[in-house]
Amino acid sequence: MPKVVDHAARRAELVDAAWRVIAAEGLEAATVRRIAQAAGCTTGLVTHYFESKDDMLVAALREVHRRAGQRMVRHVDGVDIAAVLLEVILDALPMDEDRQLEWKVWLAFWGRAAADERLRQEQQRRYAEWRGLLGKLIRRARPADTAADRRTAVDLIAGAIDGLGIQATLEPAKFTDARLRRAATAIARSAL
Repeated sequence: MPKVVDHAARRAELVDAAWRVIAAEGLEAATVRRIAQAAGCTTGLVTHYFESKDDMLVAALREVHRRAGQRMVRHVDGVDIAAVLLEVILDALPMDEDRQLEWKVWLAFWGRAAADERLRQEQQRRYAEWRGLLGKLIRRARPADTAADRRTAVDLIAGAIDGLGIQATLEPAKFTDARLRRAATAIARSAL
């Protein structure tokens, strides 16, 4: 009797291995062979689930965004918009090991997306989702503002988070949780 394989679970394991290799070793190290090694399988299994290295990289980027989005969305229906915005900002920052890994993946992709049209389009789609979430929160917080003013608020929040995230990823000892919380609180207050 043939072995029953949960294809969705196996693909998820490979994607998990891919984003962890990317976070630890960079995009260039994320070869089919290295990801197979990290997943404890053969390269043939990896190529069974992904047509190319780029397909695997896009799947890893989507997974990182999915995880971050799940964390953030759980706060959106809260009544206190100031508290909701603060929690979303905190969830976006690299304040634990998993989020540090996510930021390393994002940084790796940002560099490659500048020269790779497919990855740039993927990154733009993910950013549109992220900015859409921020936009909904700003509309709730500032319903009387013009659309242009709300877009500016989203730009400032996203830019501040990106800047803090980059710094905290590159200098984690300097950017402690307490420092990131203070900055996140300031960002949330300034947006309201």
